Amino acid sequence: MKAEAIKCPKCGSAEGQTRKGRTCAGSQRYLCGACGSKHTPNRKKWAYTEAERKEALKLLLLGNSGRAVGKALGMCRANAYRWAREAEKKIPRSMDEPGD
Repeated sequence: MKAEAIKCPKCGSAEGQTRKGRTCAGSQRYLCGACGSKHTPNRKKWAYTEAERKEALKLLLLGNSGRAVGKALGMCRANAYRWAREAEKKIPRSMDEPGD
C-alpha cells in the first residue's frame, strides 16, 4: 500500500502521509503531515493461545524481565505485563492480606 493512498483517520487527509516506524507486531506506522497524528492503517490481529499466556506469566513469576519474556516467546513485552495485571485483578482480596 502506498503512502499516498493512506488516509489519516483523524483529519481525513491523504496528503503528506509519511512512514514513521513500526509497531511491536510489525505493522507500518504513519505520520500525518496535516495534523501531526500517528496512525496504523493495517493493524495485524494477533491472538495468543491460553498456553502462550500461561507460559509468559510463568516466566515473569520466575523473575524474568518483560523484555526477556518477549524475546523468548516472540511477542511484545507489553503483552506479558498486561496479562500479569489482569491475572492480579482475579486474585481474591482475602488472599492479599497477611494474617489469620
